[in-house]
Amino acid sequence: MSFIRNNPNLIAFTLLIVYVSPYFIFGQDTYVLIHDMLDHHIAKFKTLAESGMIFSQSSSQLDMYMNAPRAAFGSEIKFVFWLYYFFDPFEAYVLNQIFIRVIAFMGMYYFLKRYIFKSEMMHLVSAIALIYALLPFYSTAGISVAGLPLISYVFLNIRNNIQNSKDWIILILFPIYSSFVFSMMFFITCLFFIWLYDLFNRKNIENFKITFAIFLFVLLHLVANYRLVEVFIFGSDFVSHRTEMGSVGGTYGFLDAVLRSGHHFLLSQYHAQSHHQIFLPFITLVFFKNLFSKSIDKIFISLFIFNGIISLMYGFWDSDIFAYPREIISVFLPVNLNRFHVLTPLIWYVLFAMSIKNFIKSNSNKYSELIVSSIIGLTLILSFYRSDFVNEYKNNKITYEQFFAEELFDNVNKFIGKDQSSFKVVSIGIHPSISRYNNFYNLDGYLTNYDVIHKQKFRKIIASELQKNEFLESYFDNWGSRCYLFVNDVGTNFIRKKNEVYPINININSTALYNMGGRYIFSSYKITNFKENKLKFLNKFEDNNSAWDIYLYEVEGA
Repeated sequence: MSFIRNNPNLIAFTLLIVYVSPYFIFGQDTYVLIHDMLDHHIAKFKTLAESGMIFSQSSSQLDMYMNAPRAAFGSEIKFVFWLYYFFDPFEAYVLNQIFIRVIAFMGMYYFLKRYIFKSEMMHLVSAIALIYALLPFYSTAGISVAGLPLISYVFLNIRNNIQNSKDWIILILFPIYSSFVFSMMFFITCLFFIWLYDLFNRKNIENFKITFAIFLFVLLHLVANYRLVEVFIFGSDFVSHRTEMGSVGGTYGFLDAVLRSGHHFLLSQYHAQSHHQIFLPFITLVFFKNLFSKSIDKIFISLFIFNGIISLMYGFWDSDIFAYPREIISVFLPVNLNRFHVLTPLIWYVLFAMSIKNFIKSNSNKYSELIVSSIIGLTLILSFYRSDFVNEYKNNKITYEQFFAEELFDNVNKFIGKDQSSFKVVSIGIHPSISRYNNFYNLDGYLTNYDVIHKQKFRKIIASELQKNEFLESYFDNWGSRCYLFVNDVGTNFIRKKNEVYPINININSTALYNMGGRYIFSSYKITNFKENKLKFLNKFEDNNSAWDIYLYEVEGA
């Protein structure tokens, strides 16, 4: 126990190394998050890095991926993108994982040390910083959530007028490694309300540095996201598919809204997980004790209630009950306000730290720290158990190498024997990111912003299949960011491995596909009625290092 107290940071960094060690032990034969990572962002970054159009105008088309405009691939003033430019995609992914976890640890460490524990109980500071750093962050967004403790530390230093040059450097660099849309606009909104509170309470009214810092932070985010600003404010040469977005599956009523709110409060949201379930009862007990004590900690009470409000907003925002105010708010502020949930991991861990300090100071006996250590230990175990590596192993058992199947698709490319830029492909049964990763030119794919005309043309290909399945129809029409060749017999499961697939019947408009430039279909399923769909079966491709077998079909057109 004395060794832990005397060497908390050494132990913390050792466990951090253990957490990321599978990437180094197994290389590309490791398990990496598929949802929104392998099926989306890695192929997108790779496409832009290899396109030769990094600095092209926002309206320029990248023919290799859905004929999408350059604006759809994000700003080049982003650190995550340049990792994919200078490194192999897998290496870039691993480096990003390491960077965000180190920054998460350091940010939380310094935040807790200065503003919660006041340089006391430093072994607990390191422990809390460690479990925060092991959260399954949405790594594509960089340090948007992982870096919240660090940027909060910086702004608190400036607000308290104890900043130094390092704080200003972090503030200036932070927008390059975070996402304005994903989290920072909501963090900045909170900053603004704190600034207003100070203004009306005549606190820090002479500290112009905090006003300048907020202004500079906003300005730098706008610069780093200049393509988004350009499209949003000045318009663009294309109409986004987002103009057709609605509610997939429809809205819901009061009971569902309450259940969604409760689910978020207890379990958090997928892209901003906090693993707070184990220490939530502990925080709740301290909250009620604090609430009825003579010396109320207003900050603690406010943060706990604020988290509750965020959960309510998360649950009710898309409900029938909130339809009218949502419509009014969207006119002036076209963002999804339930996205404030990205702030909850930071808030939960600050509340946890404050609860620990309160508990130990009011219960100074040999059992108090044992209780705290047990809670931290259980949360640490949960962090490893719910890592992306373990989750993908449990749920899908598809490694990075098996997913992208480079050797198999290299054989497909050699078989076709044409320049990949001379034809377009679509996929059935597998994510289109796989063919794009292997340098084929896609008509299908997953982008959060692309031309609605492309979506409408693509819909003609799958119209008959969408009519068979109400959910698929709503999924494509009301969301459509996954512009996939949906077929009823497959549904939305695109990770069935070669031993799990079955023969399928399809009904697609091959003429529409041909007219869009589509010449080949990569299918992980055997299509029994391919002739009826004006397709020609060419070959079946197999590889031991691939999760899929691929049936290659040629589109014969009219």
